[in-house]
Amino acid sequence: MTWMRTCLSLAAAAALLAGPAWAGQTARPDGSLIDWTLDRRAGGAKQGLLLLAQGSGCESVLDNANIERGKGLLPDFAVLTVEKYGVAPHSKPAATQDGCSPTFYAHHTISQRVEDYQRVLALVEREPWWNGQLVLFGGSEGGAAVTLLAPRVHPSATVIFSTGPGQAFRKTFKLAVPPPVWAEAEAVFARVEAAPQSAEVWGGNSYRWWADILDHDLLADLLAVETPILVVHGERDRSAPVAAARLARDGVRQAGRCNLTYWEFPGYDHQMRDPDGGAHIEEVLGRISGWLRRELAAPDSTRCVPGA
Repeated sequence: MTWMRTCLSLAAAAALLAGPAWAGQTARPDGSLIDWTLDRRAGGAKQGLLLLAQGSGCESVLDNANIERGKGLLPDFAVLTVEKYGVAPHSKPAATQDGCSPTFYAHHTISQRVEDYQRVLALVEREPWWNGQLVLFGGSEGGAAVTLLAPRVHPSATVIFSTGPGQAFRKTFKLAVPPPVWAEAEAVFARVEAAPQSAEVWGGNSYRWWADILDHDLLADLLAVETPILVVHGERDRSAPVAAARLARDGVRQAGRCNLTYWEFPGYDHQMRDPDGGAHIEEVLGRISGWLRRELAAPDSTRCVPGA
């Protein structure tokens, strides 16, 4: 499928996005469509590509405030965003306990997100304006997605934000919840293992979602990446416990690798707020932007190999 066949017309894109970005649709093997957007912004003859991966839930990526903030990381890069399976552009979660669409619960997983990203990137990276630089940025669930994606697409740099990629998710979840919830979770996980394709929902996600990520070793994905990685975490994060992020830091170091930079912000939570509610997200993103600029300016000096 060519670029022209997978993109809407410029007029249709403008009507959908109310801006200069292109809206595209690309078919999955099952015939469903991946909705994605590409914003070249500064344009130019050659340009890098920044993929932004949103967190959990079924809000459209086009209405995500964190994604809008992330676009400022590399203003001269084109920005690529991809909707999750079962999420239409600008769609809103319903005001119910299980507020996402039946299609979302039946199909959305982190592995599905990775497959969708790969499929869209394979199209965009054929474009003559792409300069060969690819940066991945993902927060929360999106951080897990780019952790899985990075060894498959060989980015120039990867940023994993408010995610604990140091072990299997089952162990991280146990750290994040009180003992009574963990006791319930163990019973649910047994049912998940018995019905791994089920769309039944627990904890905001389908059994299919849980089965996909529960015992996946995220550290193994990190160790398969040779380009620079930045892990950013708040010490007071209760959604993704900081212990799991520290395990990623320690695991990469113990493997003799030198391509992971670890930043832990004392007192900050999942959204980079301090104990008094003060927001520090813009400050943190500014530091990440500086790190990306430095790494992209000297890529050869930052690459590592096992045992280096």
